[in-house]
Amino acid sequence: MKLNLGCGTSQMEDYINLDRNDYSQEVIRDVSRGLPFDDNKFDEVYSSHFMEHIPTGEELFFVLSEIWRVCKNDGMFIFRVPHSDVPEAFFPDHLSYWNESVVNAICNDPYQRDHKAAYKFEVTKIERVGIELQTSLKIIK
Repeated sequence: MKLNLGCGTSQMEDYINLDRNDYSQEVIRDVSRGLPFDDNKFDEVYSSHFMEHIPTGEELFFVLSEIWRVCKNDGMFIFRVPHSDVPEAFFPDHLSYWNESVVNAICNDPYQRDHKAAYKFEVTKIERVGIELQTSLKIIK
């Protein structure tokens, strides 16, 4: 099972497509309310140009914990966001800014386990491609 999170008009075959707006996808849901799926359901969660619309802080912790919750152990969270080195990262509707340091901080924060949104990710790929930061995180349970 695979989930395309924040799909917009870019729906993918063989994925459950989810967005808060109605684009005729399978699931209409605002992720700030949680993901409407059982624990350990997905082998992969994918998002493209979605995570930058989640504000840094409690809401980001919550969304990451929900992704972790619905993924199986050793599942993957694969995402693409504008790299913070490019002007596109700072569009007015972007609420978080991403680079390699941010991803590494999410995966290596020693205080994160004490946070109510506990999760563990391991970086398997992180690279800059054009304007994007492309990242793959393995779910560790």
